[in-house]
Amino acid sequence: MYDLAMLYNCAQSAILECVNELVEFLDETQEHLLGCDSEHLLHPSRLKEYAAATHARGSPLASIIAFIDCSIRRICHPTWFQRQAYNGHKKFHSLKYQALMLPNGIIGHLYGPVEGRQNNNFLLMESTLLEALSEFTHQEDVDEDTPIERRYFQIFGDPAYGVGPHIMSPFSGPGKRTPEEHEWNAQMSAVRIEVEHGFGIVANLWPFLNAGWKM
Repeated sequence: MYDLAMLYNCAQSAILECVNELVEFLDETQEHLLGCDSEHLLHPSRLKEYAAATHARGSPLASIIAFIDCSIRRICHPTWFQRQAYNGHKKFHSLKYQALMLPNGIIGHLYGPVEGRQNNNFLLMESTLLEALSEFTHQEDVDEDTPIERRYFQIFGDPAYGVGPHIMSPFSGPGKRTPEEHEWNAQMSAVRIEVEHGFGIVANLWPFLNAGWKM
């Protein structure tokens, strides 16, 4: 901001007003790109490509189009609503975001921020992501006799998300898992790590997001 103020001979407060105005403009005009953009980024024809790429990368499933996860961004100690912002697991105040990472490295869906105390399933429910996916993730060449889990393309998340027609997760729960289940989990974990890389890229490009004491 100091460099911009010197370059344009403006006060830093004026530069900040321009930045905020630009952020609001982008949010209003391009918000649909971070929703379920089924006309472009998540067009049914593209979903088939994503599933094929994920399968070629090592996924045992040929129907996974993206990986879902949440990111916790630390904020400073708020004056009001401290309990709502406090994340008991991380032991700090935060905001939480949900993202859907596609095999091409692009975030196909972003939801948030939500107060840091909420768990991942709360964000999944509030975002109505699964309801949106049910509208356009139908696979081709299926009929009424096809099992429901094979009628749709699916996203993949950690065990807390559970399993459904539009979402898959690793084998979990009490009891001893078979060698085949362990191997399946390992293969999916190796592919799913890409969603973590997506959050890391954003944080590396914009380090200010890691400055929790300024948030």
